[in-house]
Amino acid sequence: MTYYVYMVRCADGSHYTGLCTDPGKRMREHAERTAACAKYTRSHPVVALDALWKTGSRSDAARLEALIKRLNKAKKLALIERPGTLGAVFGEKLDAEAYEAVPRDAFLPFFP
Repeated sequence: MTYYVYMVRCADGSHYTGLCTDPGKRMREHAERTAACAKYTRSHPVVALDALWKTGSRSDAARLEALIKRLNKAKKLALIERPGTLGAVFGEKLDAEAYEAVPRDAFLPFFP
């Protein structure tokens, strides 16, 4: 099964990072603030999907999600600008070969 790790931008400029198996469904949950959306995005409306990576295992997705959540804002923004640089950002903490950055034009339809 394919798992995705995503970073969304909220209306206040903050970012939320999560993982899922269906990015389209998950983005709708966040954008529409359904009961299934994250508690954080319920109070911080999501305005854009900024980055998306795919991997083949849930454990790899959870590892990347946890590492991204520990980054400071500047490093998160740098990763959004260059999503293919996981190896450079995380070094030995992460096997960057296990992840593929999803091209921006592939996920732009999720948000206007």
